[in-house]
Amino acid sequence: MASWVWTLILLSSSWPAGHGSRPWKLEFFRSKTELNHLVVDEVSGTVYLGAVNALYQLTADLQLVHAVETGPALDNKKCTPPIEPSQCQEAVDMDNVNKLLLLDRPAGRLVECGSLFKGICALRELGNISHRIFYEDSSGEKSFVASNDERVSTVGLVTSVGKDDGDGGPGERVLFVGKGNGPHDNGIIISTRLLDRKDGKEAFEAYTDHTAFKAGYLSANTQQFVAVFEDGDYVFFIFNQQDKQPAKNRTIVARMCKQDSFYYSYFEMDLECQGASGDVYSICHAAFVAPGPTPEASQVLFAVFSKDSKGSGGTPRSALCLFPLEKIHQKMEENRNKCYMGAQGSSSETFYKPFHGDIQCVSHGMASQSFRCGSEHLPYPLGSRDGLVGTATLQRDGMNLTAVTVTTENGHTVVLLGTSGGRIHKVFLRADGTSMEYGSILVEMNKRIERDLVFSTNGTNLYVMTQDKVLRFPVQECLSYTTCEQCKESRDPYCGWCVLEGRCTRKINCLRAEEKNHWLWSWGDSCVTVTSAQPQNMSRRAQGERLMRGLPTHQTFILSLSTDHVEVLIILTFLRTPVFLTSHMYPFYDCKEAMSLKENVP
Repeated sequence: MASWVWTLILLSSSWPAGHGSRPWKLEFFRSKTELNHLVVDEVSGTVYLGAVNALYQLTADLQLVHAVETGPALDNKKCTPPIEPSQCQEAVDMDNVNKLLLLDRPAGRLVECGSLFKGICALRELGNISHRIFYEDSSGEKSFVASNDERVSTVGLVTSVGKDDGDGGPGERVLFVGKGNGPHDNGIIISTRLLDRKDGKEAFEAYTDHTAFKAGYLSANTQQFVAVFEDGDYVFFIFNQQDKQPAKNRTIVARMCKQDSFYYSYFEMDLECQGASGDVYSICHAAFVAPGPTPEASQVLFAVFSKDSKGSGGTPRSALCLFPLEKIHQKMEENRNKCYMGAQGSSSETFYKPFHGDIQCVSHGMASQSFRCGSEHLPYPLGSRDGLVGTATLQRDGMNLTAVTVTTENGHTVVLLGTSGGRIHKVFLRADGTSMEYGSILVEMNKRIERDLVFSTNGTNLYVMTQDKVLRFPVQECLSYTTCEQCKESRDPYCGWCVLEGRCTRKINCLRAEEKNHWLWSWGDSCVTVTSAQPQNMSRRAQGERLMRGLPTHQTFILSLSTDHVEVLIILTFLRTPVFLTSHMYPFYDCKEAMSLKENVP
């Protein structure tokens, strides 16, 4: 039996170089001392770092522009600045740990506070941090802002309060501060500070004589502040509090009106993260506010927690919990009403006076609604042990989650989590509240990812800070997936297959992505396939008009002596470009050969 040979035109399935893996250069900056804080200017892209004894100003790609020494200097935690050796004989050279590093973009300045000299602060130019705008070390206790204890955290928020200045300005710029107390701190837990001279007061003094909470019993409970943020007219603080009677760690969310000069509106309550089986994660390590995964949850608090080591058997256990801000507001108002209306259940076991002790709830009528931001008729802030409970959307055993940041890509929520082991975990949060980890990056082995996890101005890169290094990573590597199948299997919510360009891209980088079936999301539709062919097969003797071109010998198709057909890989490409669309195995047969193989074959 004679064999027969065909030649068919098969359009190339290759595409230009550069549409495959795109290597990227790892960009990083190393500090000589331990890093404490990282902030990014959303307008210029400039990166600012606060470190032990130093401040750094970097370009977006982490090239050094300016460096400033902030320590060491003669100091003693018991002494009041300015430090004079004759007045403070115990003074020795001490490191200056950066406690606060904040941008005041409207005023073009940087706020920085250190652990030296009782936690005093300075203002510097954003464009050149070497230029110090304001610094005063002789104002006494009224200028002590941050904690001077290296182990006690301090958080801050720069915002505007008061009425506009008449020219459409944002009002007065102030600094809200939350801090715990070390053995030589001034006892102030929460305060509001001026950032400009006003009524004879200098920057960093209290906004009014009443805008400060001072702990009434320093030895009873201790606080470690985690985060501060604003939502409309309110400022929120997140902190851990170690109660001693009874001994218990509590995560607390506190809220107050920005315009409240007396702190009458201050309210705090417990924030609890529970696992699916009811186990409690009681210590908050980091928090971030961003839009939620559903339209109903406009703003959500994303927080990472861990279990108390005593209750976890020594094995690290962590969880991510979500708290819609609307639900936090609702629960706080519910609690305020209970206390102010003297409702049943408003006992001293539930309500207390923050930082000072017990409280007796009495009826004030409709005071909670009538005086939303407090008044002299409600002369005390409130605390409640009846707080908000969230169910963990992600739980991890064997690791400590230390950082969290959130972004939205085409309406899809992406959560990036840092660990104490030096990894970044990438998590896709679905609209139904479930989550799936789709990748991870090893930043530095066994180097803790610090809390300041920040996106670049355009959202394409992530700045990650470890003990002494800042690194910049791309948030996605879509171009590294060279086929539609690889792109889909990545499950990266940033990525999709750009059909007419034959590459894996972000939607924004695909020219005709808005047209139906032109950009196939990695979590969506399947790749382009041939679902059927008409006719389903074809005789080699079929007559028709076709384009024929001789193929290289290794690409010719020979019908073997033991078969009556051959399957040919047909590759479909877009127009005359070499962009691969799909491929399909198509059978060609020869009835004459079939009859030669077996008798009675129809």
